[in-house]
Order: sequence, then C-alpha cells, then structure tokens
Amino acid sequence: MRFEAIIGHDKIGSKLRAGVQNGRVAHAQLFNGPEGSGALSLALAYARYLHCQKPSETDACGTCTSCRQYDSLQHPDLHWSFPFFKKDGSEQSTTRPFQNAWRERVLDDSYFGLEEWLGTIGADKKQLFISVQEALELNRKLGLKSFQGGWKVLILWLPETMRVDTANKMLKLIEEPTDKTVMLFVSEQANQLLATIRSRVQMIQVPRLSDEEAALGMNERYGIDLEQARQWTHVTEGNVAAAMRMQHSGGSEIDRDLFIHWMRSCYAQETPKTVALADDFAKPGRESMKRFLLYALHMVRQCIVGNYGAQSLVRLTAPERAFAEKFAPFIHHGNAIDIQQLLENAHRDIAGNVNGKLVFLDLSARVSVLLRKPT
Repeated sequence: MRFEAIIGHDKIGSKLRAGVQNGRVAHAQLFNGPEGSGALSLALAYARYLHCQKPSETDACGTCTSCRQYDSLQHPDLHWSFPFFKKDGSEQSTTRPFQNAWRERVLDDSYFGLEEWLGTIGADKKQLFISVQEALELNRKLGLKSFQGGWKVLILWLPETMRVDTANKMLKLIEEPTDKTVMLFVSEQANQLLATIRSRVQMIQVPRLSDEEAALGMNERYGIDLEQARQWTHVTEGNVAAAMRMQHSGGSEIDRDLFIHWMRSCYAQETPKTVALADDFAKPGRESMKRFLLYALHMVRQCIVGNYGAQSLVRLTAPERAFAEKFAPFIHHGNAIDIQQLLENAHRDIAGNVNGKLVFLDLSARVSVLLRKPT
C-alpha cells in the first residue's frame, strides 16, 4: 500500500509525509476513523514511507529493498497486532498463529472491517480481544534492535478491543518507548480507549469519505461500475468496506429480509414467528447479530428522515425504499426514540455476551408494543 493507492485523504497524506521529511515523527499516533474510511490503509502507507530508502516528496519509491518487502508485508521491522481469539487447547494467547492470515487479509484488500476479519479466521461466534500476553510480546519485540537499522514500526488495529489490563500494559510501552520506535494505533471508536492512552498519543482524525469519493475509489480500485458503486456508497454513507460487503456477500439482503419479516411479525404480534426468527438472528454469531441491530437502527432512522419529507437524504436501496414507504408511518414521534434506545441497548447487550436469542425475544416483545403506540 502506497499513498497513491489510498482513496481520498490527500491532505492527511501530505501532512504525514511532511512530518517525516521535517524529522517530526511522534512515537505514538492514533489513526481514528470509522470503518471503511481508509485509516488502516493510511497507517500502512505511512509505515512504508518511514521505511522507504528512497522516498520522494509524494510517496515511497516502490522499488527499494524495503518497498519490495512491503509488497509481501514481510519487512522485518514492521510488526502487527490485532484482535484475535485463543484457539481451543492452545497455550498461545498472542497473534502469532494468526499472522499469516492477517497478512493475506491485508494484502487482499486493506479496506475491510471486523466482519471480514472474523470470516478470515473462522471466528464468527467468537469474542475477539487483545490479550496481556500479546502486549508483553509486543514489548519484547519492540525492545530488540532494528533489523535494518531504521525505524521499528508497530501497527495495532482496533486497540479498543484491548481489555483494561492489556491497555495498562500498552500504556507503559507508550510512556517508555524504545529508541526509533513508532506505534501506529488504528481505531474505529477512540472514545472506547482509556483516557490515559488517548492523552498520550498524537491523534489523527480520519473522516468518513464522501459518497462520491468512495464511489470513484471503488470504480478505480476494484473496477466496479460507477453507478453501481454510487448506489452502494450512498446507502453505506461512504463506508467502502460496507459497500464492498454489499457488492460481494449479500449480507445486506439477508439483514433486509430478516428486518422485514421481524417488523411484520412484531406488528402482528405473531409470537411463534418471532421465536423462529430469534433462531435466525442468533445462529450466525455475535458480530452478525451486532451488524443486524445496526442495520435495524439504520432502517428506523431512514424512516424518520423520510417522514419529515427529506426524501433526498434517505439512504436506502430500491427494495428497502419500497418497504420503508409502507412501514414508515408506524415510526413516529410517539415511539421513534424508544425504539432506537431499545436497539442500542440490545446492541450493547450482545457486545457484552448476553444470550442473543433472549435479547431478541425481549426486544421483539417491547418493539411489538411500541409499533402499536398511537401518534
């Protein structure tokens, strides 16, 4: 990944390169941006620029020994950390068993989200985390001398998945860095990090891409028809990872169909159907449940937008819009806030490892009452 391959964010790239050229490289930096914004891509291009032996003002050269090593993500002074799970029967609680899978995932496409990473490592029903043992291993690695005499670079993806004890270990590493070490944290929700960590890193805010930026990037990067790309990025609000997910996996169609059947059964108060749908909701795993609840929130909010006459701002596909036109009257000022709060609470409960089927059944009962609430 070089700066030239990044979708948008030219100003951020220029600022990062200027810092290197002027000898102002902070030892701990946090790239914070929503999923699909390109924060990981920026961090990787920056790391490559730091290691490049013949960088220009605009990018890494692409031909030196370091750049060739980056082409396969095999540079000896580039270290990776990311959320993972402890395999059954394994004593290993570090990222070591997953490093090859991670490289393959990033080399395939650096615009991805947690859902893609879960699929890559077969962890659909696992809770991912970054362990204390992993933090200790990073401390050991970064304490060694550089193999090539330059920077040692760590890219840590989704630091918000660190547990408190892990975060405290990482805090010590940030406060007492070894010589010529740069730690690049790539976060989607920096507010979930310990305040003590946030206060000790240089924050780089990576904004959401505009719909058009994301669409043009998808057209140039993946060869997707521009009008099709514009449809996906309009719905996903510039999230390239989610747009590619819609393009390839059909996950959005699964969520849409489940949402439609769910709302109809809730309104009709058809308990047997709701119980059957609870199985469909819980079966795929925790991350899929969280994704569906976020999708449900999206649909409710789009109904609210449409109810206030702002049709040009509604971000729905044609099938979603067809359903929303009939469903929107049941979302009004008398129940909209309560329904949104219920969905947010359910998302929090699923993230906290509460039984998915029970969460769905309780949520369904409450939503059923609210849908029949008069305006």
